[in-house]
Amino acid sequence: MSIIASKRMEFPEVNKERRDFLKSIEEKWQKFWEQNRVFEADPDPSRQKFFVTFPYPYINAYPHLGTGYTVLRVDILARFKRLQGYNVLFPQGWHATGGPIVAAALRVREGDPKQINILRSLGIPEEEIPKFRDPEYWVYFFKKEFRRDFQRLGLSIDWRREFFTTRLNPPYNKFIQWQYTVLREKGLIAKGKHPVVWCPKEQKVVGDHDRPDEYAGIGPTEVVVIKFRGEDGYVYPCLTYRPETVFGAVNIWVNPDAEYLIAEVDGEKWIVGEYGARELADQDHKVNVVGRIKGAQLVGHFAVNPVTGWRVPVLPAFFVDADFGTGVVMSVPAHAPYDYVGLEDLKGDPYLLEKYNLDPSIIDAVQPVKLIEVEDYKGLPAQEAVQAFNAKTQRDIEALEKATKDVYSKEFYKGVLKPEIYGAKWGGRKVYEVKEEIINYLSEKGVAFRHYTLSSPVYCRCGAKTHVKLVKDQWFLRYSDKEWKQKAHECIDQMRFVPEEIRQEFHRLVDWYEDWACTHERELGTPLPWDERWVLESLSDSTIYMAYYTIAKYLQHPETYGIDWDRLGNSFFDYVFLGKGDPEKVSAETGISRELLEKIRQEFLYWYPVDMRVSGKDLLGNHLVFFIMHHVAVFPRDKWPRGIGINGWVLVAGKKMSKSLGNYILIREAIDYWGADATRFAEAYAGNSGLDDANFEPEMASKAVDLLYEWYKFATENYGKGDNDYRFIDKWFESVINETVLKVAREYEQINTKNVLVEGFFNLQNSYKWYIRRRGAPNRSLLKRFIETQTLILAPITPHIAEEIWQAIGKQTSISKAQWPKVTDQDIDKHVQKAEAVVVKLLEDLEEVIRLKKNKPKRVTIVLPAPWKYEFLDKVNQAYRTTGKLSEAIQQATKTLTPEQRTKIGKIIPIIHKNPEILDLATNQQLEAQALTDALPLIQQTLGTEIVIATEEQLQNNPKATTSLPARPAIILEE
Repeated sequence: MSIIASKRMEFPEVNKERRDFLKSIEEKWQKFWEQNRVFEADPDPSRQKFFVTFPYPYINAYPHLGTGYTVLRVDILARFKRLQGYNVLFPQGWHATGGPIVAAALRVREGDPKQINILRSLGIPEEEIPKFRDPEYWVYFFKKEFRRDFQRLGLSIDWRREFFTTRLNPPYNKFIQWQYTVLREKGLIAKGKHPVVWCPKEQKVVGDHDRPDEYAGIGPTEVVVIKFRGEDGYVYPCLTYRPETVFGAVNIWVNPDAEYLIAEVDGEKWIVGEYGARELADQDHKVNVVGRIKGAQLVGHFAVNPVTGWRVPVLPAFFVDADFGTGVVMSVPAHAPYDYVGLEDLKGDPYLLEKYNLDPSIIDAVQPVKLIEVEDYKGLPAQEAVQAFNAKTQRDIEALEKATKDVYSKEFYKGVLKPEIYGAKWGGRKVYEVKEEIINYLSEKGVAFRHYTLSSPVYCRCGAKTHVKLVKDQWFLRYSDKEWKQKAHECIDQMRFVPEEIRQEFHRLVDWYEDWACTHERELGTPLPWDERWVLESLSDSTIYMAYYTIAKYLQHPETYGIDWDRLGNSFFDYVFLGKGDPEKVSAETGISRELLEKIRQEFLYWYPVDMRVSGKDLLGNHLVFFIMHHVAVFPRDKWPRGIGINGWVLVAGKKMSKSLGNYILIREAIDYWGADATRFAEAYAGNSGLDDANFEPEMASKAVDLLYEWYKFATENYGKGDNDYRFIDKWFESVINETVLKVAREYEQINTKNVLVEGFFNLQNSYKWYIRRRGAPNRSLLKRFIETQTLILAPITPHIAEEIWQAIGKQTSISKAQWPKVTDQDIDKHVQKAEAVVVKLLEDLEEVIRLKKNKPKRVTIVLPAPWKYEFLDKVNQAYRTTGKLSEAIQQATKTLTPEQRTKIGKIIPIIHKNPEILDLATNQQLEAQALTDALPLIQQTLGTEIVIATEEQLQNNPKATTSLPARPAIILEE
């Protein structure tokens, strides 16, 4: 194990000899792929193309298994599509834009021990660490290390198209500047004031890439601050998401243990938390702190509800966070579960009243006022929700959160305001219909104002808690533009999504987004071409770079194509990507020959659009939405994205990967310990597409070393063995192979890699074991087919060992360029498979029957049913599929029988009711007889007694024989 890994979790034992063999194979085939340029993809009009991409990773550390999990799914899909005959392009770049690298380099310059220890923990040599003072060094160092790890993992990338972001890469820098020039010309970029997530320590906008993953997707939310004026001369600013409920606010909450600021805000003395004061100051309010006061000192004071005129008390609540919002909360106990429980806690605890010197009559006078009628609640919504979710006290946070979401969502969409409270203007109307009107009313009345905050705490990577700031002179992408949104919706409607259910989430997010601050200061990145003090932030520069991949091999290699980066301008990108301009003029401007210029454009036209973009779910709420938005803004409709695939995050041994838990595994550690193919196998087995998190099991990686080695030995030692006989069981196994090929292809298309291994490896291996148990020696051609098919199924997931097997069994081409088996539904014989399933079930039944007998029978007779029973069961099956009711289906089928048959069927109807699975297994008499006859040697050998197969007609005097049914032959034991 590596130096790094030894400090972390202990990996399960692995067979080192087998592992080292696999690793030697991996090195061999990686060299072969590189030397033979196997994955370099160029336009070929005679072949259908498939362009698949993976979001370029941020290169400020070594890649870990989480990165490996998603990029591996891209590689698996790319390799599968090649087997299907597609001309596949899988390129890869690196992301360096943004603040984290700059901030980390600054901390190295400052000698920050935490940052220096992070580098040490990565195994960076001591003499190398001072070089990380320079942000540029981070970029060059980690892009090289990322590529090394990706190559060792066996990713089938066209490395000619590799690039990295920021001004450090001039051609890419100019490409991004071209994109933003196009957006500005279309009126989709504007300058102004806008709420952003702000780091007070580093004095910068904090985008998703500037914060730990758990805070991704959280942005400014508009709320309302309502001013309750206290009798003590203070203003109590209550931040609320539900301003319409101020009509039922019957008290104010403060945290008695917290310290509040006394601040002059816009000329008034306010009680406010320190976080709220900072946020107010950054949103154009004049804030001057003049003192501090403990929350407990405010308890028992009174203020006036600015809408109802009620005199309301200030009461203590421990659920109030003084460092969230303004730290002061208005209480609406009829509709807010926290408020209801907070009051109940006070009423039920005399000690609290005594502690804060509260007269019980004050609490008794605070009564919930119902404002909103909603079908789901008959009485007070908050009370009923609290009871439904079993929240006992204000400490039951999880239950209260669920109750709150339940009440708020139902009331917002279904709730009707009570006319006796809201009058004729708003009474009788839905909450969502009048919310804006009420906010405007409160604002005009001078008792409230709109404000921006974060719905939950967000921390910058530097460790500082962020807040919302109104940034001026900032550049914004106008995602609020209705025409732009409409185009995005049209794109989403025509795209393919894996899984399909995420489509609606993309529609929702497009509607949800407002304008987006797209520039930062003092960061690595691409400067705005018209305002170079601003640098495009990390999410905003990573939207259409997939187009750059198509031409990167030309631009990133001036030594090969002679392109002068200094002469590149907007006219070049206009022509290549949009077909605008005169190629002769563009050629003269750039110094690129017309022939090469047109070749570059044709390359783009061949590969674009992106067929599938596979990403982790953390990018669903931002990058992937921007990916769609920018494509529909810049490119014509036929170049819009075609597909997006989403997967969850990776757990390790069932837990979130974390350095503190010791289960944080780098790709290089995994490859060192298990090898690339075993790591790939375990990562593929970790999960399928969708939002559910995957689970990487170290035990599976160790087991995979054995599984792959054993398959290699079996395949290479058994290929070409067997006989030339063709029996019933061969038909069955051939059908199983064909069905597996189709199932696996469907799972590969959905990027369900775990299902691929379950169906295409484990189940197929089990089928082969049964085949050999039934047959003894295999059929030669069928064994060859099994080995070839199994190896092809594994090839996208474990390509190195698959290549080695392919070569060893005499194939002349690389398996990466082999053909996926051509199979159709017509190649699957369901009846043969059903007949064989009868054999399996019968053998299980016979073993159980004999096990229960004290003495082994001398002879066992297996009785096949009369032909009319097959027809009867077929009619039952047809009727059952129509009605869905078994009793009714049996009654219908019974009507078609002769009187004699009806007499006999009465005895076996209970058997059908008790064993309805026979409806799925029933086939025709001939096949069932063939299967049982073919299996007779195995049955006799297994049971160790004489076995006879007879028909019901032959034993018509035997009562037991008359109970025989299709898929369930009768068994007669002779002592």
